[in-house]
Amino acid sequence: MSNPLRRYPPELWLLFFGRVITATGYSFSFPFFAIYCAGHLKIPMGDVGAAFAMSGFAGMIARFCGGELADRLGRKIVMQGALAGRALTSAGIAWQIATGAPFWHLAATFVASNFAGQIFEPSSQAYVADISTGRMRAESFGFVRMGINAGWALGMILNAIVTESYVVTFAITAGVFALSLLLFSVFLREPPRAPHPDEPGPPLSAIFANRPFLLLAGAAVLLSVVWSQLVAGTSMYASGFACIPDKTIAWILAVNGTGVFLLQIPATRWMGRIGLVPALVTGCLLYGAGYGSYTFCTQPWHFALAIAVVTCGEVLCAPAGASLATELAPLSQRGRYLGAYMLTQNSGQVFGPYISGQLLQRFPTHPGATWFTIAGIAGASAIAHLAIVKLYGVGKRPPAEVESDAKPMAVAAEKEA
Repeated sequence: MSNPLRRYPPELWLLFFGRVITATGYSFSFPFFAIYCAGHLKIPMGDVGAAFAMSGFAGMIARFCGGELADRLGRKIVMQGALAGRALTSAGIAWQIATGAPFWHLAATFVASNFAGQIFEPSSQAYVADISTGRMRAESFGFVRMGINAGWALGMILNAIVTESYVVTFAITAGVFALSLLLFSVFLREPPRAPHPDEPGPPLSAIFANRPFLLLAGAAVLLSVVWSQLVAGTSMYASGFACIPDKTIAWILAVNGTGVFLLQIPATRWMGRIGLVPALVTGCLLYGAGYGSYTFCTQPWHFALAIAVVTCGEVLCAPAGASLATELAPLSQRGRYLGAYMLTQNSGQVFGPYISGQLLQRFPTHPGATWFTIAGIAGASAIAHLAIVKLYGVGKRPPAEVESDAKPMAVAAEKEA
């Protein structure tokens, strides 16, 4: 097996550690925003849910805007702007909590923070696409996701042992994002394959002529409804219907983060052998099997096993989808395509929990009505992904090792030297 220090270019390692830091800062405070509003401010859950819905819609817009800006301005400057926005809004939330600001002022800052954070994602994904090629691209996407999951788990642990003050947690988060901004500003360089800001780009309508990509985006909408059940759907059902304590649910969800960290690289190497669409179809079926099995879950270990199956689907679908979106995009429009693809993924954060919540409320004694429906949506996504191969013949074979129109940053750097 090759040395991992040499397997990935230095830029990817920098992005990996940067994502560990940003995910740690985010999970140190933001997942507890709803608990603060509902538990400490006694805000009705309907109002808290409305704030999260607005945040989801803002994130959808931000991801598409982030992709456009990454193509027009460059990857690095967009990531810098997003991190600056995250740092400022996190500090703003800390200040508002300290001064007792009204809830809707807090909610507006929370929405603005999510907007800034989601602008970061397409430029980050486009950066990974620019510095990797062929089979290494899906593995590179997976490698960065490992950093995100490691940071997510670390932030949760630190929050539990460091402080119970929400002012302090959001202030620390602001400092962490500021540190990430400094790290990226000093050490990260613009990839040589990123579009030049002065180059005129094709019209936005050109994306609608790419039919394989539109089918991929439609499949992603269905899949996003499924994967959005991980936190909201699981928590609602395990707590409200299976009567599992909140702390136990946290440990159940930790199975996901741990599984992603352990399985992501082996999974991406396996999909490099079977092809992107077969990996996506397999992942969708695993998602459906995992969530469908919730129907029969009554004990914590039942849910843990189901989450493990869901995690196997996640480690296949997430990097394979981003890699296929990259392959379907022209070089000059990678940011745009990844932004559009991630916009469709964000749709699940808005509609997915609402669908499961309504089904659980309408059929409280028949859990299969909810979870077999979610499994059916996963199956429909698998069929839509399979249609990409059947109709357009793309994504079936493993990615080529070398692209004709570009070289990874590591190779380019060697030639420049």
